Amino acid sequence: MQEPSAKSFDYNYKELGFCAGLEIHAQLQSERKLFCHCLPELVPATAHSDYHFERYFRPVLGELGDFDAGMLVEFEKQYRVIYETYGDNICTYEMDETPPFPPCNETITKGFLLARFLNCESPVNEVLFNRKQYLDGSITTGFQRTTIIARDGFINHRNKKIRINNVLIEEDAARRVNFHDRASRTVYYNLDRLGIPLTEIITNHLDCHDPFTLQNIGLVLGLGLRVLGIARRGIGTVRQDVNISITGGARVELKGIQDIDNIPQYCDHEITRQLALLELMENLKKRGIKKSDFQANNIDVSSAITNLGDSEIALAVRLSKCKDIFLKEVQPGKQFAEELFDRIELITGISMGNMSQSDSPQKWLDSHRVREILNLQIDDSFVVIRGTQKSVIHALSRTIERMNKALVGVPEETRRINPKTFNSEFLRVIHGKDRMYSDTDTPPVSISLDYPNLVPNDIIPPWELGEKYPISVRELIFIEKVNFYPEFSYIIQKFPKSCRKLLGLIERASHYMEKQNLRKDKNSLSYRKLLVDLITKRVSKDFLEEILLEINSSGEYNREKRLQELTNMDDDMYRRIKVVIADSEKQSDEITIGKLFGILKTHFPMLTSEQIHSTLLKEGKIGEN
Repeated sequence: MQEPSAKSFDYNYKELGFCAGLEIHAQLQSERKLFCHCLPELVPATAHSDYHFERYFRPVLGELGDFDAGMLVEFEKQYRVIYETYGDNICTYEMDETPPFPPCNETITKGFLLARFLNCESPVNEVLFNRKQYLDGSITTGFQRTTIIARDGFINHRNKKIRINNVLIEEDAARRVNFHDRASRTVYYNLDRLGIPLTEIITNHLDCHDPFTLQNIGLVLGLGLRVLGIARRGIGTVRQDVNISITGGARVELKGIQDIDNIPQYCDHEITRQLALLELMENLKKRGIKKSDFQANNIDVSSAITNLGDSEIALAVRLSKCKDIFLKEVQPGKQFAEELFDRIELITGISMGNMSQSDSPQKWLDSHRVREILNLQIDDSFVVIRGTQKSVIHALSRTIERMNKALVGVPEETRRINPKTFNSEFLRVIHGKDRMYSDTDTPPVSISLDYPNLVPNDIIPPWELGEKYPISVRELIFIEKVNFYPEFSYIIQKFPKSCRKLLGLIERASHYMEKQNLRKDKNSLSYRKLLVDLITKRVSKDFLEEILLEINSSGEYNREKRLQELTNMDDDMYRRIKVVIADSEKQSDEITIGKLFGILKTHFPMLTSEQIHSTLLKEGKIGEN
C-alpha cells in the first residue's frame, strides 16, 4: 500500500464535539529500579544477551471476580514470549523468580514532588500498590505494579484550567526488540527497561477540545518534568497515549506516541476514521441490515481456492446486503477491508494475505464460484479465509463480531499508531476496572512529607510563565534546552516588561556558547548577574561573548571589576569606538552628529554622555564650542 500524501482536514473540532486527554509516561531519575536494586540503565544496541527464556500468559480474575475484556482478547492471541536477559542490570525479580524488594523511596518522594508541582489537592496518606494486568508479554509477571500518588491537580493553559486526574508511580515495561506478533505468534522482549521507575500523568479529556491545545498541553507538561529535574532524558524515556472521542463516536486510545509534534495528525486521522465508521453505520442501517443478519454460518468454499495446502481449508460467511462496504475508506489510503482484516490477523495469527472479500477479491480466489456456493444475491457480500480449520473458524467468528460492531458505529478500543502514515490499527479492547487487583507482595508504604512545601519557591512552573508573560511554550522549551530556565524564571519576575529582550539575550548567549564550545555552569548566579546587567544596560551586549569566555575561564562573573574596566577610556575602548564611528560613516555619507551620538550610546551604554562627547571632540567630529 502506498503511503498517503500529507492532507489538510480542516475539521471544525467544536462542531464535531472533539474531546481528548493525555496519558504521559515519563521515566524518573533514580539510583535503582522501582522494585529491585538493579541499575536503571539500558544495554547498548550491539549487546548480546547472556541467556533467554520464554513464557505464555493467561488472564486472572479482577478484584470483583470478573475477567477484563481486554485481557481476554490478549489471551486469544496466544503469544509465545521470548525474553532476552543481561546479567549486569537484570536480576531474578525481572524474571519473576523472586518477590519484589521494598519500593524505591526516592522514586515515591519524587512522585509526591511532581503531584505538588501539578497542584494536586488529594495526595494519598499511604502508598498502596496494585497489579494492572498486561498479557502482551511486556511484563514477565503478567501485571504491572502501579500506585496512585495524588489526584485532583491542574495546570493553567490559555486562561483555562486543565485538570490532572491522577499522578501515578509504576514500573516501566520491557522493550520489544522484534515484532513477529502476527502469523508467528512470537514476540521478543529485552528485560533491561523492565522495572525502571515511571510516572504517569493523566489529564481530563473534557478540558481539551482541539488537537493543537492537546499538543501544547503535552509540551508544557513534558517541560515541567524537565524543569523539576526528576525525569530521565533521551529517546524513549517519554511516551504519550492519546484518548480521543467525538460526538456519536467512542473513546479510542492511541498508544505509544513518541513525537508530540505529530499529535494533530494522529488526531485528525482518528477523527477521519470515526466519521467514516459513523457513515458506514448509517449506510448499513439504511440498507435495513440488523444484527441478526450477521451469523457465523461458515460454509466450505475450498473448491473455489487455487493452491490450497493439504492441511488448509477455506471457509466463507455470507454478509447480506453488504456490497461495496469493504471499499469504504476509513483512513487515508486505508479501506474498511484492511480495518477488519488487520484486527483478525492480530487476534488469530492468520495472515491478511489469506483473507479475501467480495469487493476486491484475492487472485487465489474464484469469487464467482464462491457466490454460486453461497447462493448470494447481487447486493450481498462475503468474506473468505483460508488456513487450518480451527484458526479459520476462530477468524470468521471475529469477522462476525466486528461486523456487528459496525452496526453501532465506533467500537471502544486501544490502537497502535503507524508513524509513517499517521493511521492506526487495532491492538486490543479498552481495559476496564477488572484489569486491576491488589498487590499482596508489596506492603503499604507510610508517608511523612511536608507536602505543601515540597516544591522549592525558586522553581516556577512553565505554565505559569506562559500565562503571565508574552512567551510561547516552544520558546520556553528552547530556554530550558540551553539550560537558562532558572535565570529566565528569576529575572522575568524582576523585569516583567523585558520578556522579549531577555529571550533575545539568551538566544545570543547560547549562540556564542555553542560557537565557543562553552559548557554552562550549573551555578546560575554569574549568568543571572550578567543578564541583569545586560537588561539594565550597565554592560553592552557587544561584550557578551567576551564575558561568557571570562566566566568559562574563571568560573565567575566579576561584576564590579567588569563595570570599572568598561567605564575607563583605555586604549582598547577607544579603538572600539573608532571602529564604530568609521563603520557608521561608511554606511551614510551625511551622518549627523546627533545620529552618531545615538549610535555610540547604543553600542557603549556603559559610557557617560560626557565620555562620548569628549571622544567625538578628540576625533574632530565636533568643534570645541
